[in-house]
Amino acid sequence: MLAERVQRMSRVGGAEWLGAVAWLGVAFILSRATILAELKPFGPGIVMAVAGLRPRLLWPVVVSAGIGSAWGLPGLDSWIRLATLLSLGVTYTLYRGNRVSRPPGALVALGAATVILVRGLSQVILGPSFYGWMLLIFEALLAAGLALAWSAAAVSRYREEQLLGLGLLALGLLLGLQEWRVGGMSVQSLVGRLFILLAALIGGAGAGAATGAVLGFLPSLTSLTAPALAGLLALVGLTAGAFYNLGKLGVVGGFILAHLLLSSYFLGAEGANLALKESGLVALVVLLLPGSFLKGLTACITNVNNGNIRRENFVIPKRWGQVAAALKRLGESLEAGGNNGTTSLNIALRQIDRLVCHGCPAHKVCWELEGDKLREVLKGLLKKGGPLLVSELPEWLKSRCGKARELAQALAAQPWGCASDKVASPLGLLLGAQFQALARLLEEMVSEASATDEEELDPYFTLEIGYASCARDQDFTCGDSFLSTPLGRGKYLLVLSDGMGAGCEARKESRTAVELLKDLLVAGFPRELALRLVNLVLLLRSPLESFATLDVAVLDLIQGRGMFTKLGACPTFLLRDTQVLTIKPQSLPVGILEDIPVEVVEEELQPGDILVMVSDGVLEAHRDLSEKDKWLVAALRRVSECHPQELAERLLKQAVALAGGHPVDDMSVAVARIQVS
Repeated sequence: MLAERVQRMSRVGGAEWLGAVAWLGVAFILSRATILAELKPFGPGIVMAVAGLRPRLLWPVVVSAGIGSAWGLPGLDSWIRLATLLSLGVTYTLYRGNRVSRPPGALVALGAATVILVRGLSQVILGPSFYGWMLLIFEALLAAGLALAWSAAAVSRYREEQLLGLGLLALGLLLGLQEWRVGGMSVQSLVGRLFILLAALIGGAGAGAATGAVLGFLPSLTSLTAPALAGLLALVGLTAGAFYNLGKLGVVGGFILAHLLLSSYFLGAEGANLALKESGLVALVVLLLPGSFLKGLTACITNVNNGNIRRENFVIPKRWGQVAAALKRLGESLEAGGNNGTTSLNIALRQIDRLVCHGCPAHKVCWELEGDKLREVLKGLLKKGGPLLVSELPEWLKSRCGKARELAQALAAQPWGCASDKVASPLGLLLGAQFQALARLLEEMVSEASATDEEELDPYFTLEIGYASCARDQDFTCGDSFLSTPLGRGKYLLVLSDGMGAGCEARKESRTAVELLKDLLVAGFPRELALRLVNLVLLLRSPLESFATLDVAVLDLIQGRGMFTKLGACPTFLLRDTQVLTIKPQSLPVGILEDIPVEVVEEELQPGDILVMVSDGVLEAHRDLSEKDKWLVAALRRVSECHPQELAERLLKQAVALAGGHPVDDMSVAVARIQVS
């Protein structure tokens, strides 16, 4: 019995030691986390939380956080932050000396007051400024909010509060890992991609996309970065989660596939190579994780009972709705930023301040006392652009500045040399529109999840489809591509694409367009978002001029409606009895502009209707271009009862004959007949 008790006590003691070490490591990393290069609220926040949750670990955590907070900072700033944390430790030690239990709110309020008092005293001694006071008050309030969230999450029974606390902890840890690198790879990026992959494994496409979107904007909290990374990681998480039903191998495969397809488009060649290395390492780690670990993690987050995920119908739609609201707000913010433009010169000035002037003894004189004069001079030099010599700096600035050479180099290196203070952000507009469309997709998923008792209706109509094509004269490969596939819920997709030029390259462009559009629509993407994404991929696919037309028809075989969208494509012809209707919604082909207008035309479908889609080579076969639509309309009016495949081949033969037997462009004809099922 004594031996068993000693063994049990040793196990408990070992677990406590491991827990204490974990707290110290977390405090060290959190205290290094920086927001906007000046705010460090996570260190004081973890000390405030530990004072209420683990008072015996207060001083070890204070020391660990103090070391992390002062690491790498200039001498005076590091001492101020260390003094702040030590003051928190002394305050909480004295406060708890009377052995009276206090509510967490009182402890947090006392900690915030201590931070403001100590930091405010340093402001008074070193020279007060309005900006400095606002900064320290904001940092103290942020620290108090973090401490309250962590304290509530530790004792709360509500899953939302627990996940909020866990999310804020993960955010702080990721920010604290920013400057750490292993083998040339960013530890922050590795851990972030691991979070995305685990979110896709646990929560599917929605959780993966939301995690990717949040982590994609994480670097912008510490430095100025392009929003392209957010779009990449959101699409990576969405693609990985789309293979949720295939298990671990399917999700990891989707994760790697998305990086292979999209990294070079968003990050360039060098960034893509690094992203592929990081994603490959993360994928290997997840594959090596034991199944018991993943089940335990899933149980912790999704509340698993007896190994089966308990999907509460009233919780899942609510969470999806919250994610959709967050993505919608994110999209609105990006679009607003893109419409308003950004003050590029002010951004450049902040960069120069951080890179050159930070820590300089004359910083207060230059940037505060004579800040307006200095900013006007630097803006004028930035607007001038090009190489800059030290001799071109004003005399008063050269005589005062001890880093005149570095200042001139920093000014010349800024990419914002322009005559306007405003610069548009088309990428922000584009990503904003995509995030809003993604929010609409999640809202549709919420409505579908809520309507679980609704039975899917059988289609009232069916389709018979035929397709015929030929390459232009002296070519062996037709550059056109056609695809037809069901989309679910009684809808059917017909899409015809004509790649630029002819031959293999044109075929590659058109095939990419139809396959990608099909995959996005089958996955449930709204038609407008799917077309914009296809346009973006083709735009980034090649630096050379390259585009493809898209002729898209989505047929609702339950309600008898057809929705037609054309991006640079020829008209669609609808044969009803002896009448021929011409459908002509128009827009530019995909792959030319960053953003394209998408026009949709709806037509009612009736039994016996015949839809004919053609590429421009068919219409332009007639020598008189003014007659290019009329000859096909006349041919359709003479059509007798026949199978769609036979009709497609007949129309193609007539087009080749009109071209004198030597087509100057690829020709394709797709025919679909609507029948009652």
